Amino acid sequence: MVHNILKGSTSPSSAASKQQLRKVFFDCDVDDNSILTKEEIKKAFGRFGSVFPGFRAWRALKRVDKNRDGCVSLEELDDLIEYAHKRGYINFS
Repeated sequence: MVHNILKGSTSPSSAASKQQLRKVFFDCDVDDNSILTKEEIKKAFGRFGSVFPGFRAWRALKRVDKNRDGCVSLEELDDLIEYAHKRGYINFS
C-alpha cells in the first residue's frame, strides 16, 4: 500500500518507493497505451491516499507536462514519479 508520510518520518529506500509509485501509475493506465490522462493520474493519487486527488493530478500535470498535451507520456513519467515522491507518497510494504 502506498501512503503519504510526514517529513521526518522513516521511509524505505528511495529507489524502492519510486518503483512502487511507477507500478501504481502503470496500473492506473486503464487503456494500456503508456500515456496517463488527468483522470488516470487522479485515480493513482486516490490510490496513494491523497485527500484531493483531482487537485494533485492537476498540479502534477502543471509541473510535468512539458509539451502541454494534457497527458503524461513515457518521456515525462520520471518527472511525475519524482513529483509524487517529493510530496511524500511512498510504499510501506
